[in-house]
Amino acid sequence: MLVRPGRERNGPLIFKAMNVDERMIFSGFGGQGLMTLGKFVAEILMHQYQVTFFPSYGTEVRGGTAYCHVCASDRPIASPTVERATCLVVMNQMSYDRFAPLVRPDGLVLSNASMVKSTGAHGAARLVEVDASGLANHLGNVRVANMVMLGALLALKPMATEREAVALLEKKLGTEPGKREILDLNKRALQIGAAEALKAAAGR
Repeated sequence: MLVRPGRERNGPLIFKAMNVDERMIFSGFGGQGLMTLGKFVAEILMHQYQVTFFPSYGTEVRGGTAYCHVCASDRPIASPTVERATCLVVMNQMSYDRFAPLVRPDGLVLSNASMVKSTGAHGAARLVEVDASGLANHLGNVRVANMVMLGALLALKPMATEREAVALLEKKLGTEPGKREILDLNKRALQIGAAEALKAAAGR
């Protein structure tokens, strides 16, 4: 479990939103990068909020549903597990069927449109469908589907900026010439995910 108190970055003062209490679930097949996505979100938010990252490992990772819980708050977090989610990011049908009923009526469900069919299990929660797998394939690498979803998530729930996400990508992937191609691919995935999410949310 990853826990960090909120802190301000070096440089200009960053004003935090008050009364933040995000309870997020990220889920998909093992290998779809949802654990990486959840940890990435946790690392971005830990600079401003108190954060927990709680992954589920075990036999489910081998072909079943792999998932993690991420909580972010401006107050101490009593439990790292999510019982009622403010946000659910799902990459496959199994994940939607399992976790959609846990989303609050005022919450958000972000689904991978080509692999998830809504059954109404999310109730009154807002559903936004983005074809992360298809968009990643179009970019030439299905492995960046999780970055498409990250771009979509940050566009719909601006908990952090694209600039912060890119800075963390550069820190993790490196900026030297030999790594520039994969870094640029991930950046494009972020941008495309954000654009597609905004179009989907607007009904276009």
